[in-house]
Amino acid sequence: MDFYLAWFDDDRRKSTDLKIQEAVAAYERRFRRPPNVVLINEQDRIDGVSAVRLRPLTYIRPSTFYVGLEEAA
Repeated sequence: MDFYLAWFDDDRRKSTDLKIQEAVAAYERRFRRPPNVVLINEQDRIDGVSAVRLRPLTYIRPSTFYVGLEEAA
């Protein structure tokens, strides 16, 4: 079962990397386990986030991040 926390942050003063770090930290505080994936809009794609896998998708709204734990198939 895949499980996600929706996170929205449209603060233009923050980098996308910082927004993802904050979303991951919120997930860990809430569920007491680390996520392994973040679903993001293709516009928000960045390189260098090593803690989680980023999956850019066209149907995710900009500045919205779905932080989650996906089980292997």
